[in-house]
Formats: sequence, C-alpha cells, structure tokens
Amino acid sequence: MCPLQTREVMDWDDLYPLGGEVEPGSFDLIAPNPQPGARFSLEERSEQLFSREHLVVIFEDPNLLFSFTSFVRTCRPSSVPLLTHYFDAFKALKAIAYSNDIVKSLGVLEDHDFASHTVPLACNTGLEERVQVAFEALVRDELPAYITHVYIQITSSSIQKRITGTLPSHLRQMSEGLAEVFCLSDPSREGNPIVFASEEFFRTTQYGLDHTIGRNCRFLQGPKTSPHSVERLRKQLAAGKEHWETILNYRRDGSPFMNLLMCAPLLDSCGNTRYMIGAQVDLSGLVKDCAGLESLGRLVNKDTPTDEKRTGVDGAFREMSDMFSGQEIETVRRHGGSMYRPHHEGMKHEEGISIGAKPQAVIQDGLWTTLDQAAITDSTGGRLASVYEHYVLLRPYPNLRILFASPSCRTPGILQTPFLARIGGSDSVRKHLEQEFAAGRVVTAQIKWIGKNDTDGRSRWIHCTPLIGSNGAVGVWMVIFVDDEDTARSRKERIAPPVRPATSLYGKEGRTRHLMT
Repeated sequence: MCPLQTREVMDWDDLYPLGGEVEPGSFDLIAPNPQPGARFSLEERSEQLFSREHLVVIFEDPNLLFSFTSFVRTCRPSSVPLLTHYFDAFKALKAIAYSNDIVKSLGVLEDHDFASHTVPLACNTGLEERVQVAFEALVRDELPAYITHVYIQITSSSIQKRITGTLPSHLRQMSEGLAEVFCLSDPSREGNPIVFASEEFFRTTQYGLDHTIGRNCRFLQGPKTSPHSVERLRKQLAAGKEHWETILNYRRDGSPFMNLLMCAPLLDSCGNTRYMIGAQVDLSGLVKDCAGLESLGRLVNKDTPTDEKRTGVDGAFREMSDMFSGQEIETVRRHGGSMYRPHHEGMKHEEGISIGAKPQAVIQDGLWTTLDQAAITDSTGGRLASVYEHYVLLRPYPNLRILFASPSCRTPGILQTPFLARIGGSDSVRKHLEQEFAAGRVVTAQIKWIGKNDTDGRSRWIHCTPLIGSNGAVGVWMVIFVDDEDTARSRKERIAPPVRPATSLYGKEGRTRHLMT
C-alpha cells in the first residue's frame, strides 16, 4: 500500500537567504507586541488621579487652585480650617526660607568679632512635618471629593440631555444605560446585602442575578481599589447619610472600571432608614481622556507650566509673597519700604488692590475665600448637586405606589400614593406608561407632574428603570425626574396632546420607550 505522504529529507545547506534587503515585518504573522509603557492602564491612571502629584499640579496654577478652593469653601465648609491651616503653615516655611536666604547673604565682617563667623540657618522640623501631614490629609479626602464634584457636573449634563432627548444622535449609542445602573440594599440584614438591581447593573459589572442578590457590593472591589474610598463609604453608609464617591471597581472578568457611585438612604414615613439606593456611572472613558480635569491632563502629559527660576533672596520673597492674603497685600502696599523712603504725613493711598486679571485665592479674616466672589456660581450648601437629586421608588406593577422619595421630592403626603394619579395631562400618557410598567421595560416620558399647589401640572421628564429581585421579577422601580422649565413655561396654558411614541433612545426597538406629551 502506498503511503499517503512522503517526507523528504531536506538539505538545509542548500537554503540561501533572500537576496536584497528584507522589509521589516515581512515574516510577521501577527502585529508585534506594543512597546513597554505604550498600553493604557486604568489602574495606573487611577493612581495618578488620586495622587499627591495631581494636587501639586492644582496648587501650582492660580486658576486651578481657584477652582479647587472655591469647591472646598462652597461644598465642604468643614474642611476650610484644614485648608487654611495648611497654607498658613506652608507660608511660614516660605518665610523661614526667605529668612535663611537673607542670613546666607550676610557674609562675615572680619573687623568685628561678633560677625566673624556665619550664623546657623533656621530649621523647624515640627512645622515641616505639620505641612506634610496636612497636605496628605488634603490628598486623602479633599482631592477625591473635588474630582467627584467635577465628574458629577459632566455626567449630570449628559444624563439630563439623554433623558430629555437633546443628546446628539451620534452620542446616543455611547450613552446606553447611562442612567440605569442601580442597586438597592437592605441595611437591616447582616452585611447590608443587595436585594434588587437593574439589568444594566448586571451588564456593567458582568455579575449575574445569582452572583449579585444577597451579597454586599464589596465584591466589586479589587487590588487597586482605594482603601480610603472604601472607608468613607463604610462610614457614611453606617451613619445613614447620602454620599458620592469616585472609586476604582472591577468587573467579574477582572477588568477595572472607574465608578461614580451615589449612595442615599431611603426613609419611611417615620424617618427611619429602610434601604440604601446606589446609582453608578462608568467614568472610564472620561478618566482615560482626562476629560474635564485639565490638571490630570497636565500630569499625564507632563505639561506643567514652568515659571522662571527663582533663586536668592528675591526668589524666596517672591515665593512667600505668592501666598499673601488680601490683607497682607494691602499692608505691604501701604507700609512696605517705609524705612527706605520719606514718610509724609497725610499721604493718600488708593483703596483698591490691583491684583491682575487672573482669579486668585486668598485668606481673609482667617477664612479661605476669593477676591472674585461673583465667579463662584455653584453654591450647593454642602450637597453635591446632580441629575439624581430628584427621584422616587415605586412598588412593581400593578400597585405602582410611591414607597420612597428623595428629599427634594419628599412633599407631605406623597408616600404610599399612586404614582400614576400624580401624572396630569393626556390619559394616553398614563395608559402608555402603565403598559411599559406592566411589561417591565425601561421607559422615558415627558409628563405633567401634579403637585400640592400645582393642579395644572409641572412639565418634567421621567426616566423609569426596573430593579430585579432574586426571583427574576421586578421588585421596585427607580424613577428619576428631570425638570424642563422652558417647556413648562411655553406650554403652561396648553392641554397636552396625545402621546407620541418615539423610537428607542438606544436605537433598538423594545429596549427603552420614549413617550412625549
């Protein structure tokens, strides 16, 4: 029987290299490995985001510093003393450095015994340690809060546009599920386990129903999750307080994602905490592109502005004077150089302080404040504002009664009332909403919300997301409100026309219903 194939013995000495020059990659079957350091790592970017080097970049630029200190003053007033203490202590170190440079310039006087030797330089290790500890505290607590504040402003705008249908068409696919990642936990049970979660939560985290329900959400933590973030969340949840945190979490396959997490207590009619609601937004793309954080972009690209080199007594004084408060600047302007110029009684001084066009942060009367008060427009009274500020939770269909409400929606008598009974305007809106609730589908609608003192109804947008329980059925609905004041004013005297079904926000039929009055 003839063999199917024969193997001929090759004489390797007969093989000669190809003539001429061989182009690089001619024999590659796959692309070569990327150069070391060229591959993006979200874990490394997370370390940069919350690093002390990031805060240094912010402190070195007057505009970035102005934004940071304005945030602390308006949103975290309890941290103002720490910030003020740090800058006062740091200014004292600069004063010591200025003093030492003057001492260095003294030289010796050979004709005088008292000045025939150099004077030892001043050193205050206790003050240096205090500055370092205060700075680390700012990095640990205030920098993450500021970062979260910036990302809240960015994502809130996108979510609002998505819900109201004003998001550009090319961004709608990218925004899929943006306002639909929710979970609800029960703090009365041991470990505060998740009892309900949305489909988008399962999709984002890659953890299915069986791996999510009944477990504490700490399973999302990983090797590079900040322990300080975890501790802040733990304390706030234990105290039953609302909290926002930007935290590095991990999916089931081990891949990291940057998570903007909101946690808020759900109170019953007696004011007792019954559940905790958690809302998430994936920030990974924003963090990768350094979007909204100029300081992070500078740090990543090593593009920090370099000032002229400051040396000697003049350089030390300039560094110290950079930190002068408005009162100190005025004192220097009025009295600086008095020893070197004649003093005329009755000399008139201008009352204004010329600082320049750039906004500057200064310490005034012991409080961290700013020269341009009009530039601060975001004053939220210590609370971080976002599109998630207005929401209610409903029992599943067919009950649909309001179980819990955010503080902004918690009007007297609203709890345990039928949700659909508070929707005015066309009956078609209520009918279509009821159909979507019955089907358990995500739905967006423009409605007339009837309040206690507003019988005509207030024009608002709602975005309704079902949360699934352990049995796979809808256990509760999360309804987010977005105000549309312009529409309310233009349609105040008009009766809402019949509902007009629209295509899905995601470009997929049956995924999300978008109803308009």
